[in-house]
Amino acid sequence: MCTVTIIPLEGGGLRLVSNRDELRTRPQADTPVIRQIERGIDAAWPTDTLAGGSWIGAGAHGLALTLLNGNPTPPAPLPPRSELTSRGTLIPRLLSAPSAREAIGRLKEEDLERFAPFRLVGADASGVVDAVWTRSELRVSERSLSPACFVSSGLGDALVAVRLELFDSWFQDRAVDAGSQDEFHAHRWDDRPELSVMMSRADARTVSVTSVEIDAECSVTMRYRDVDSHRDEVHLELENAPSSVAGA
Repeated sequence: MCTVTIIPLEGGGLRLVSNRDELRTRPQADTPVIRQIERGIDAAWPTDTLAGGSWIGAGAHGLALTLLNGNPTPPAPLPPRSELTSRGTLIPRLLSAPSAREAIGRLKEEDLERFAPFRLVGADASGVVDAVWTRSELRVSERSLSPACFVSSGLGDALVAVRLELFDSWFQDRAVDAGSQDEFHAHRWDDRPELSVMMSRADARTVSVTSVEIDAECSVTMRYRDVDSHRDEVHLELENAPSSVAGA
């Protein structure tokens, strides 16, 4: 359950923001930390303490990846849970890719039968690559850097399509900037909190908001905020080391 948006930044670069929606019974995630991954690349992601892996990550070479669970209607047939691998394990494995396109290329080499349906979105300076695994096929599309929104809900992705309608109208009278994007991610309808971007219902709510900003010089910043926790906001700056991916 998530809402993800991407906007281009004035002067170049992009900003990706993800609201993570989870069951109230799910343990709190570990806040993001900077790690060194394949080929000495610095990367950062928060960790799901229950299943491992993550729903969002960023690499210092200018790559952002985020994952939304897929909840089609009717639901896709699944093997026993014991035969499935957590979808969140994909983010740490793919973050060393030199670009969003290459990350999705590596995804195609995975044994996808091990995963329940998902959507993996990659973004870098060249644009956005969107890959949807339905259990019967992997659908991949590419788009330029322009305002984009992706949503999911454990009750069925179609149920929260109203968030997409809201996003389509959001920037009509607002600047396309971080402030307006953050306002969108804080939006809640008084009469429909369960469908809202900052959602809340009896068994689930938005638990965290994470942003990844990649500027024109490929400098990468991640900010992570728990919604209902007293933990301080985490602000990480990833040191860019372009030589670490040279020739990748």
